Amino acid sequence: MSEISDIVVVGAGPAGLTVAYDLRDLDLRIRVLEAEEEVGGRTRSVQLAGAAVNTGAMFIYQGTRAEALARELGLETAPFHPTTYGVHIDGVTSVAPSTLGVVSQLPLPEESKTALVAFMDGLVGEYRETVSNGAITDKAAGLEQETVAARLDGLPQPARSVIEAAVRGGSVGDAAQLSAKYALRYLASYIAHEQNNRLYPVHGMQALPYALAGNLGHATTVQTGVRVRSVVQEGGLLQVTVDDHGRERVLLARHVVMTVPAPQVPALCSGLPGWKRDALQTAETPGSTTVSIAANIRGLPEFGEWSFVSTVGRKFDCIINPQPGAVPGDGIARFTCYGNSAGFLPGIETDERQIQEWVEDFLHVAPELRGRIVGAVAETWQHCFSVLSPKRNEALPELQRSVGNLHFAGDYTSETAGSHGAYQEAGRVALLLRKEFAGGVVAGASEEPALI
Repeated sequence: MSEISDIVVVGAGPAGLTVAYDLRDLDLRIRVLEAEEEVGGRTRSVQLAGAAVNTGAMFIYQGTRAEALARELGLETAPFHPTTYGVHIDGVTSVAPSTLGVVSQLPLPEESKTALVAFMDGLVGEYRETVSNGAITDKAAGLEQETVAARLDGLPQPARSVIEAAVRGGSVGDAAQLSAKYALRYLASYIAHEQNNRLYPVHGMQALPYALAGNLGHATTVQTGVRVRSVVQEGGLLQVTVDDHGRERVLLARHVVMTVPAPQVPALCSGLPGWKRDALQTAETPGSTTVSIAANIRGLPEFGEWSFVSTVGRKFDCIINPQPGAVPGDGIARFTCYGNSAGFLPGIETDERQIQEWVEDFLHVAPELRGRIVGAVAETWQHCFSVLSPKRNEALPELQRSVGNLHFAGDYTSETAGSHGAYQEAGRVALLLRKEFAGGVVAGASEEPALI
């Protein structure tokens, strides 16, 4: 047994570190435990051809707690200003500024082309009506209980496959899971070339967790390589059993905050009430794999204009270029291929054969870049981000609800999911704990979730 912590936070990703950051002025004994050897969770960034690339979360959304923290901590960001949209299907890649320009070049029957243009234009029209300056407004509230799949009924299969790939690539979930409300962000915003909702952190998404970890209270300890095995109630305290680099230890805490992915929570927290277990089952958090590819595009400026290309029939569902526009100064564009339908592929990070297979698929989409690839890196996630489904939305009150002194914060407890949702949820839980220990408000946090 060791000293009693005021708070033990399980997970040093966006939510876990922000909880500790928001409470830094209270001089509480806070211990943040991270199973990996580095902080940041699903915001992991790595170096590729001399620059940072994001292997999980890609953007900081404007008007969110993530943006506020980035500004507060002095992170350098660049706006995401797409001017094109793209589709790859049956060996043909079409990238253009307009929906008609994209679809007209695709090898689809005329019936599918007409239906696809109508669907995409309708989606953009709805986006314009329900989004203001990049933020989803109350006008979209009625879309929360409708899935994207419900809107695809009657769409010819070739056209439907284009939309389904785009949904998987942009949102992790599939069309039968994603709510129509959040299709506005993860699908329609790309087609509409939204200029006001995404920021790209120049030094990678992980730069924000690193900055948070460097600005915690003096009584806060962040420990990496420490895997939590169980959390149980022990009298008036919580007993946290951990594997600390092969050594079992037992920690005691007055409060515990769980910020790990939803599927991991029931196995770690024994004795959860049925209502909490039922709620956690609604928080589907599928696996995902990404391969980031650096290519020399000097003399091929059109590839600098790529922003989002949905891909049908490839190992990945879409390609994102997070910094579209002019050819970068070093002449190298860095694309991330999101393989959400590929799921969790353990070992791919060090498997050059598999990585090369993904690179070959990328070259089927962009054959002009053959011979210009200068690097590739893979990452895989057993539990990527939680799906924004209607059933999870209904369960949000139970997902957020504490069980005694055991609290829950993460993208799966947020209205918006993703890393931006995790940052927001950290503020909610920090406010609960602040009231418990000091009675006050959390600087920079809001009791109400932002409309984003």
